[in-house]
Amino acid sequence: MATPEQMQALNELFAEEIEAAIRYLHLAVTVKGLDRLLVQKVLLANMRETIEHAQTIANKIVQLGGVPSLELRLSLAPRKASGAEAIRTALAFEHAALDAYRELLDTIHDDVPLEEFIRKQVEVEAQHAAELSLLLEE
Repeated sequence: MATPEQMQALNELFAEEIEAAIRYLHLAVTVKGLDRLLVQKVLLANMRETIEHAQTIANKIVQLGGVPSLELRLSLAPRKASGAEAIRTALAFEHAALDAYRELLDTIHDDVPLEEFIRKQVEVEAQHAAELSLLLEE
């Protein structure tokens, strides 16, 4: 059974995934130039996947006997971005999510199913970050 601290961390991850989806949407509509043709599709696909991550976290909270709560802390400036800038921004919030999952993993000691769940999320986030990094290679 998850501790209250772990449940709080899961709710924070839920919010972080929702915020990331909103950020992806914002980046997708603000990317400019020819990069928009390719990068916008990538960002929108990542947005949909991030919403799935949020749903997975929310379902895990319910399975653990909790009720998902959502406190968003998000402000996005009206600024256009090149494709590379948008990918770098997306990579930054993917790394933040990866760090948050790893921090939660460090708190789990005797709950094998929860540990396996978080390890899978770490793997997914790491893969996501690696795929974005490939887009920045010259």
